[in-house]
Amino acid sequence: MMRKINPILLLVIAFFLVSRFLGVDQVYHQDEYRWATIANPIFDSFSAPHPPFNKYFLWIFGDLFGYDDNLRFAPFLLGFLNLILVYQIIRKITPGVKIALLGAFLYVISIYSIISNLQIDIDGAILPFFVLLTYYAYLRIPEDKRWFWRVIFALGIIGGLLSKISFVLFLGTLIIDYFLSSYAPDKFDLKKISLRIIKFWWPLVLIGLVFCYLYASRLGYVIEYAKNFNSLNFGLRAYFELGFKALKSLVWLSPLLFLPVVIGVFNREILQKYRFWYLYLGVNLIFYLVLFDFTKLAIERYFMFWIMPSIIISSEIIFKLISGFNVKKNYFSLISIGVLFVGISSFILSADQAVLPLNPKEEYVRHIQSLDFNFLLPLTGGSGPAGFYFSAQFILWIWLLCGLLLIGALSFKKIRIHLSIVFLVFGIGYNLIFMNEYLFGSLFGSVPTITRTSIDYVRNNPDITNVITYYDIGAYYLRLSDKYEARFYTAPSRDYTVRMDAYRGHYMIVDFPAIDKNGRYWPLIARCPLLKKFQDKKVESYIFDCSKI
Repeated sequence: MMRKINPILLLVIAFFLVSRFLGVDQVYHQDEYRWATIANPIFDSFSAPHPPFNKYFLWIFGDLFGYDDNLRFAPFLLGFLNLILVYQIIRKITPGVKIALLGAFLYVISIYSIISNLQIDIDGAILPFFVLLTYYAYLRIPEDKRWFWRVIFALGIIGGLLSKISFVLFLGTLIIDYFLSSYAPDKFDLKKISLRIIKFWWPLVLIGLVFCYLYASRLGYVIEYAKNFNSLNFGLRAYFELGFKALKSLVWLSPLLFLPVVIGVFNREILQKYRFWYLYLGVNLIFYLVLFDFTKLAIERYFMFWIMPSIIISSEIIFKLISGFNVKKNYFSLISIGVLFVGISSFILSADQAVLPLNPKEEYVRHIQSLDFNFLLPLTGGSGPAGFYFSAQFILWIWLLCGLLLIGALSFKKIRIHLSIVFLVFGIGYNLIFMNEYLFGSLFGSVPTITRTSIDYVRNNPDITNVITYYDIGAYYLRLSDKYEARFYTAPSRDYTVRMDAYRGHYMIVDFPAIDKNGRYWPLIARCPLLKKFQDKKVESYIFDCSKI
């Protein structure tokens, strides 16, 4: 069996396993700790508005391997299965194996992908797994009349509906795509098309009805939860905040995966071949950016729907751009391009970078208006990772260079391959440097390391009995030690000053994203004696004792 597997695919799988394994011990962050408490039977006061798959999936892994440090192995497993499905789907859509190998490689080195593969939530690995599984069965059914693929198709739908209600966005896209596949402009027969759709989709309708019946008891809870999402409130949305979060998602997606998808829109052949994935992107964008207001929520997590379509579409586009490049004859050029990327990156990243407070956002606006991009962006998400800093200057220049390289490759056919190779190397390098910072914090400091150190100090100090934590960092572990008091954020829409002014206990401040030292919260905290400070490059942590003031 091993002899039949392509050796390049084995290397890709090995890189996947090593890179993801290095991140499984990161601390649970924000919504992740809620899922950990939902799954962990020692907590019995938490519930989720979502269908139950993730709860029981995490419960199984927690029961086998432990809840406190090993729950990331659950999305790790599904992330691996997603890698296999991406490879198989691309092989099914495109001729030959090379494009599929490139797609698998893009999946493995993508920073957004590695974050999704280790995130203890639904949108990162679980929902994409059922999307890919159902879609792969959808591709196989027309040519393989065996019952096997119809069963897989049904199981994929059931699993998706039991994971998250937003799976219906995928189902809606699938129905639209099936209708377009069945529709022939010169032979339009509404009755015939309707019968085909009913014949193919009646199991889906039956599954949906059974699901609704079984889930009806929680319908009230779901409706109450859905009220948090304002719809069509265009005049009241915080567009700058929405743009800031959407930009963060694109930063994670990288120019390597985003830009080819954009140029594919202008290629009729690509648009037709990958119609389903473009439709899927469009349906999700309308849902998350137009129909509902997700400004105050973790849009970086919801925008993970970008990852799989971008990898699948970009694989063929990039492959066609570099087709004809001979590695053996041009290995010196490859080395030179790599050295050039390292040189540019080293020059940019060696400059002193300012740490700006997350709120208010005016500091970012002032820097951008003055064309001063020497500052660090805090990259974090509502369901992990705990986060890391990265250079806005580096992000800006690599995106600009990649954009110019891709435009040049499309405009000048004689040097198309050379410019495309430079684009590919720079795009890969971008993702690898991000991956290094996410896993190790080598450039600007490790938030997970500082968080672990701070949590251990608090848990091992008997004089500390109750703690307010900033940004909800370390909440799961503080709850386990029964020292969690509350959390606070610096978002302008929330005001914690009354509680903090009256509070007499300890604060654990892992200062990421940075707190405005001239804002309304820091003076209330800094009036208390500082017990301990930890620091790793740009990341700092403070333990304050306000119990005696």
